[in-house]
Amino acid sequence: MGRMGWLLGGLLGLALACPAVRAEVNLPQPPVPVLDIAEQLTPQQRQVLGRQLTALEKNSGFKVRVLTQKIESPGRAVRDYWGLDERSILVVLNVLENNPLDFNIGMAVREKLPRVFWQELQGRYGNLFYVQENGRSKALMETVNAIDVSIRQGGRASVPGIPREHWLFTFVLSICGGLVAGFASHGRDRGGYFSWKGFLVSSPMWFILFVAFGLGPVLTRTSDWSLIVQNFGGFLAGGLVGFLIPSPKRERQDPNLSEG
Repeated sequence: MGRMGWLLGGLLGLALACPAVRAEVNLPQPPVPVLDIAEQLTPQQRQVLGRQLTALEKNSGFKVRVLTQKIESPGRAVRDYWGLDERSILVVLNVLENNPLDFNIGMAVREKLPRVFWQELQGRYGNLFYVQENGRSKALMETVNAIDVSIRQGGRASVPGIPREHWLFTFVLSICGGLVAGFASHGRDRGGYFSWKGFLVSSPMWFILFVAFGLGPVLTRTSDWSLIVQNFGGFLAGGLVGFLIPSPKRERQDPNLSEG
C-alpha cells in the first residue's frame, strides 16, 4: 500500500502540475505507448518510439510511456489509460517549460534506476541549452534511448554515454593528475632521479584527479575505449611534463644543475 501510495501521489502531482486539465482530450483506443498531444514528433518518430517501448516492455517487464503536452493534458486519466503501476515510467515533455522533461517513476523502477540517474538524465537532455540546440524531439528520443539501454543492462546509476564537453573536462583533469604525479616524483636527494616516496605521498591528489574525476565518469558511462586510452595518454603526457619541470629544491641541492 505504501508503494502504491507513492505512485498515486506522484501521478496526482503530475496532474496538478499541468497548466490545465481538460476532459475533452481524446485518448486513442486501443491505448498507444506515445501520446503526442503537443505534436512534437513526426509520424515516423512516433512509430519508432512505439516499437521500441513495446519491445522493451516485452523483454524486461518495465512499462515506459511518453506524453507530450501544451495546455491540453489528460492529467490523471493516463494512470488508468496505460495501467501505470510500480514497474512503470512516464516520460512527460511539456513544451511550455524551459526545461521541458519530467518523469514519474514507479517504486520498483527506482531499485534499478535511482534518483541520481533521473537527475542526470533531466540535466543532460532536458536543459534549456540542449533543447535549443537540438530540438525537443531529439531530446525526447535520446531520453527514451537512455532509459531503454539502462533497463536492458539491468539498471545503472549513471546515464549511458558521455557528452563531448564532459569528456574534455575529464581529459583535462587526467592531464592535471599526471602533472601532479610527475612533479612529485622528482628525485629530491642529491644524485636521485626518481622519487617513489614523492610519487606515493602525492597519490591521494593525483588519484582523485586522474581516477576519480578523469577515468571514473568515462568508465561508468561508456565502453568507448578510445576515450579511456586518450585519458591514459593525457595522464602519461602530463606526468612526463611534470617530471621534466625543474625542481627549485633539486637545483639548490645539485650544484651541477645550478651551473647549467
